[in-house]
Amino acid sequence: MKVAGVITEYNPFHNGHKYQLEQIKRQTSADYIIVVMSGDFVQRGEPAIIDKYERTRMALLSGADLVLELPSVFATASAEFFAGGGVSVLKNTGVVDMLCYGVESVDHELTKLVAGVLKNPPAEYSASLARLIQGGMSFPVARSRALCEYFQDNYDSSLEKLDAFIASPNNILAIEYEKALMDCDITGFPIQRVGEGYHSTDSTSEFSSATAVRGVISTVYNTANHLTVNSSNTSQLGNLTVLNTLMPADCAKILTHCISNGHIVFPDAISDLLYYRLISERNVGYEKYADCTKELSAKIFKNIYKYESFTQFCNLLKSKNLTYTRISRVLTHILLGIENDDFNICMDNPYLRILGFKKSSGALMHLLKKEASAPLITKVADAPYELISKDIFAADLYGRLCHSNYNEFTHGIVIA
Repeated sequence: MKVAGVITEYNPFHNGHKYQLEQIKRQTSADYIIVVMSGDFVQRGEPAIIDKYERTRMALLSGADLVLELPSVFATASAEFFAGGGVSVLKNTGVVDMLCYGVESVDHELTKLVAGVLKNPPAEYSASLARLIQGGMSFPVARSRALCEYFQDNYDSSLEKLDAFIASPNNILAIEYEKALMDCDITGFPIQRVGEGYHSTDSTSEFSSATAVRGVISTVYNTANHLTVNSSNTSQLGNLTVLNTLMPADCAKILTHCISNGHIVFPDAISDLLYYRLISERNVGYEKYADCTKELSAKIFKNIYKYESFTQFCNLLKSKNLTYTRISRVLTHILLGIENDDFNICMDNPYLRILGFKKSSGALMHLLKKEASAPLITKVADAPYELISKDIFAADLYGRLCHSNYNEFTHGIVIA
């Protein structure tokens, strides 16, 4: 039995994801695909646009065989911990042969070469990184530049090629995946991405980015609310077919149902909850929360009374050396109570939370039960609370945000 793994968000699932799953089966001849997916909060440091169970259903209807939850501690982390946490989950299944990931440019040898430098940083690279950060560059930009300098000096590589390669969000994740894979027997398998880039807002392409799809959802959602408020004929919602061009028909149907029932969550939905947390913690500061430095804690405290909303506050706090995404992650960590020590706790106490599986994946499930080196969680009530308390808290908050009655103790596994 050959099993491929994927680490992803599916926020939401779209045609590019469907293409990737098809290519995995075609290029690797994998019998099964295990997806490790972010829960209700994602790596950008914001809530997912629809809940994890609906996204699980989308994945299972589109080619995945089993969906496991990436713990919220890792799902909301930087690329290094996002990748490391995801690889840890796949490793602990005991059944995954390869990790498949999408890249803008397939250069597996270069990816592994860069990963090796980051895994065991040479003194020359470390010195360049420190110098660039001290000069005011943000960490992502400084790391990219330091890598370019190191490779240009030591490998006579094209600076332009390296800069483009390292600057790509998906290539950055690919590098982190390969770095994490150095500690296990799973091999990396890059898949060429198609369509628009990660940050593209062009929604006219068959393979539009998740960013563009979320933009369309916002428009459709606002249109749906307008129809509901101003017309008794809510069946008009069914005519909003633009989603069918961006994602598989089954996924568009699920998403349309979420829109019509008000189960869509946009970033600013957390604004009031976050403000409460910030005010509650202002006298002790925020340094204990993951990724929050002493300087950023002081900056949050200084600007707390200028707070209007989550996204407005992220924009207010960002600077040349502090990116919007870094700030949004820190604020989400504060909201969810994720502290620096939680990374080690989760890594030392792994678990496999099953969100859903296909009825046809019986052989995979049987093998997983036999080979897994971490607890398999199918019922939250039966799981040690200390293991998944952060995920339960995140899901409880999200349930309020998406106006849903579900909770982790009553919602069953998705079976497709």
